[in-house]
Amino acid sequence: MSTPVRSDAIKRRALLLEAAAEVFAEQGYGAPLDAIAARAGVGQGTLYRNFADRNALMLALATRGLDQLEADLQDAAPADHTLAMLEAMAEHSVVNPGACEYWTQLPPDSPELLAAEAHFKALAGRGLPAAIAAGRVRPDLTAEDIHIMAVMFGAIRIGQNEAERRAVKQRVLSLLMQGLVP
Repeated sequence: MSTPVRSDAIKRRALLLEAAAEVFAEQGYGAPLDAIAARAGVGQGTLYRNFADRNALMLALATRGLDQLEADLQDAAPADHTLAMLEAMAEHSVVNPGACEYWTQLPPDSPELLAAEAHFKALAGRGLPAAIAAGRVRPDLTAEDIHIMAVMFGAIRIGQNEAERRAVKQRVLSLLMQGLVP
């Protein structure tokens, strides 16, 4: 029988993830982990009890991002799912550029990366047949293509601040939408 996780431990983990997202957005993937603990108002021991290292922390952030993406898409009509997913991914890249940077740091054959990519492609493929049938996207679009676009959204992080990242987001979406629409 497993021991239940205490509510205060769950709260501290959530605080750490939120602080990590903020610190990585401000300072990039190489930000000091002690800055994350300080932002969360916890000690470094608490950080390392929750996340063994930087990769474990970034993987938890990425998983949280995928879960949020999935939640954001729950209300989208099947025919709107694909375009809503692209918009949500672009917005995520604006507000969480540190996560974009993380994925470029993992080896391409990393089990964590492969598992996250499989989850992402399954999510991307959900509404694709309906979007194609409705004529919302080109008929040869695949979940792999959407994965490639997600990688392209990493370019949004070149903006030095949120306003610049929003401008890059609009340009990237504009270019991609021209190629997506039949």
